[in-house]
Amino acid sequence: MFGQLGLSHGFGSMGVTGLLRLHLVSESLIALACFPISIALLRIVRSRRGFRFNGVLFCLAASILACGVTYGVEVLTQWRPVFWVSIAIEASAAAALIVVLVVLLRITPNILAVPHKLADSRFRELIEEAPDAILQVDERGTIVIANRTAERMCGYTREELLGSNVDQLVPQAYRALHAKQRDQFVLARVPRPMAERVENLSVRRKDGTEFPAEIGLSPVQTEAGLFVTAVVRDVTDRKRLERELEQERELRGQRIEVLARLAADLAHEIKNPLAIIHARASDLNEMAAQATTLPASIVAQSCDSIVKTTERAIRVIRGVQALAHEGSHDPMQQTDVRGLIDQAVELSKTRYATHGIELQTVVPDGLPMVVCREVQIEQVLVNLLNNAFDAIDGDARSQPWVQVRVSMQPASDADGGVEAVCGAAAVLIDVLDGGPGVSPENRARLMETFFTTKPRGAGIGIGLSVSQTIAQDHGGTLVLMDAEGPTCFRLTLPVLPPHPTEGDSA
Repeated sequence: MFGQLGLSHGFGSMGVTGLLRLHLVSESLIALACFPISIALLRIVRSRRGFRFNGVLFCLAASILACGVTYGVEVLTQWRPVFWVSIAIEASAAAALIVVLVVLLRITPNILAVPHKLADSRFRELIEEAPDAILQVDERGTIVIANRTAERMCGYTREELLGSNVDQLVPQAYRALHAKQRDQFVLARVPRPMAERVENLSVRRKDGTEFPAEIGLSPVQTEAGLFVTAVVRDVTDRKRLERELEQERELRGQRIEVLARLAADLAHEIKNPLAIIHARASDLNEMAAQATTLPASIVAQSCDSIVKTTERAIRVIRGVQALAHEGSHDPMQQTDVRGLIDQAVELSKTRYATHGIELQTVVPDGLPMVVCREVQIEQVLVNLLNNAFDAIDGDARSQPWVQVRVSMQPASDADGGVEAVCGAAAVLIDVLDGGPGVSPENRARLMETFFTTKPRGAGIGIGLSVSQTIAQDHGGTLVLMDAEGPTCFRLTLPVLPPHPTEGDSA
């Protein structure tokens, strides 16, 4: 059999039997390998219906299957030559392979670009979800990349940002300077990390408002030229916390300053009551040693003196405790204005008396209650009394007197919509002094933090600014009156409670 078939296929006299066997075995193995490969590819196509290259795999499976059938037919034709069947199958296999070739040529660039597209997609997602605004500009300042956070932070849409100049995000007053700085940065090409904080940086929103920001800059050299990536962080909340901490430090500094200045006077204030108590107790002890029975009137008089003196010492101690207490988190509560003034005067009167300065109070009856944090308002009054004392003491032009005068603001003088209590919308507490007055050049800056008209070492300039802040927190005001005559600071406290804030209770 092999001899006859070998001649028909052109093997001639060339080792027909061995070569023919090798030929048949090779084609049989190829045919057997093609079938499972095609089945495996078709199973992949079936199981992964959403795979973007399923069409290619299907065509490849069909071509491999056609090749396997071709080799199988070749083996069969060794026994029964049916050449037209073999040629038809070979033509089908060739057509399938040509289709696979064409498809592969078309999709090869896309396949090769898949890793880059995935990387670009992940990079875009990383930028979009970043908590900071990310912008990239070219050398001319044109924005070429902007993330979603930049849209939300600046109030512009992506379309409005892309292609526009970054100068539109710079406050108007700094745009000319920013253009010069941008040119210098492009020349230097030195990154500026966000950790290198530059003070007073701010970003302008679309609506014209501004917010404080930290900005990090990083130059990137590409084939298309130099680009600068800017990372912008909104630090509004942090600045607010810093201001609150600074205000707390100012309040603490004010209390320390007041306590330090009153220390000597308070020591004297406590020393006198203790001396009186000691003297009365010693008298009673001597009388008890000399007589078996003491007259009731003498005992009552001595005890009454001891009680009054003790109460005076207790008031002084409580006043010192109040000044040392921070008080900003105390609840708002109804308070008697007369009690506030009496406590402030109690802490200051010894100092005034020692230096021969008269301290007067004019407090009418029938005052309405005010809603306030008692400790803080008392601190304001003590500070005003200390300033009045400093204005008079040591100045030959001054008249040695200070007056605390209380009045009521009639409801007719109040702003519309404010209800009145006891016919008044607010309580006015004026602290007047016979000092030389405030010069016109100092009036405008008097309430500024750290501005002081006192000699070096006599004050740090935080009392009035902090006192004004306390008054405003209570819905009132603290102002220097412009009227002719003695210097007058007016503290206004509304009779009705201010708008409630978180943590406050009436």
